[in-house]
Amino acid sequence: MVMEEDQKVSDYFSKLLALVNQMQNCGESVTDEMVIEKVLRSLTPSFDNVVIAIEYVKDTTTMKIEELQSALEAHEIKLQNRGSEKMNQQALQAQT
Repeated sequence: MVMEEDQKVSDYFSKLLALVNQMQNCGESVTDEMVIEKVLRSLTPSFDNVVIAIEYVKDTTTMKIEELQSALEAHEIKLQNRGSEKMNQQALQAQT
């Protein structure tokens, strides 16, 4: 499972966690660490910087899935805000 370019972090986590629940219901042992490693490997390139930061700063063996999701959603919001700022700047430049 790989995150799609236009997919929101919350949607990706919903699908992934549903899959994890199905695996656990079939008797498979899936740890938070396994899920976190999968997420970090399957994000879009726009998350590369935050993935590197998490891998260097955080201990992924003790990290919680919710903590990772929050960090990724915060990054997603920053990316969206930057896109909005660029559009506003372009609109202002077009008016002058």
